[in-house]
Amino acid sequence: SIPRGRRPLLVYNTGRTVADTRSLVAARRLHEPDYIIGSIGTELHAACHDVVDDFRAQFGAAWDIERIDEIVGSIPDVRRQPSEFPHPFKSSWIWVRAWRDELDELERRLRGAGIRAHVDYSCRYFLDVVPAGAGKGRSLAWLCKRLNIPLGNVLVAGDTASDTSMFLLPGVRGIVVENALPELLAEVVRRQIFVARNSLADGVVEGLEHFGVTAQPRTPAGRPFSPAF
Repeated sequence: SIPRGRRPLLVYNTGRTVADTRSLVAARRLHEPDYIIGSIGTELHAACHDVVDDFRAQFGAAWDIERIDEIVGSIPDVRRQPSEFPHPFKSSWIWVRAWRDELDELERRLRGAGIRAHVDYSCRYFLDVVPAGAGKGRSLAWLCKRLNIPLGNVLVAGDTASDTSMFLLPGVRGIVVENALPELLAEVVRRQIFVARNSLADGVVEGLEHFGVTAQPRTPAGRPFSPAF
């Protein structure tokens, strides 16, 4: 219902695969996105443009999924996620209640093996190892650069630690929904965020109204916000 001249681009940035996200959009009759960033920033689907090859090229050659699986698989009590979640640029595991120093040690082992990787851990349960150029935030930044959209024109929303890298992009504003996990709030508390009083989609709608996307209130700085995302 937003007039076309003011309508921002809609991007679903998710840990789900692109295929799973597209199925969900159809099944639940969600708004069709302009882009889907899937699998923790390792997949990209564009409704109107073919940018997939360029997107994957940024991950570089220093990526050895077999060696990564070997390193992560050697950790006690770690087990693989179901087969639909991993893919050649995403090593996916379940690691219950890992400590920060354990994650730091994993990152050191990957660096020692010459692997440039980003370790994503959320909900004290899900562990994903993706290329250093991936992750939700880095992939969103890549897309913005490709589209010549300043990060100051970007509004993100999320609820878990895997969303943190989006909120930490310089200039980005964010919506943290009421049911967000403390792991996200602890990382983004000093950023330009709006903490909603409502949960899930209701919290996102509340944030969109706060930032003037679906209405015309002013930001705390006293100026209207016209996001590109």
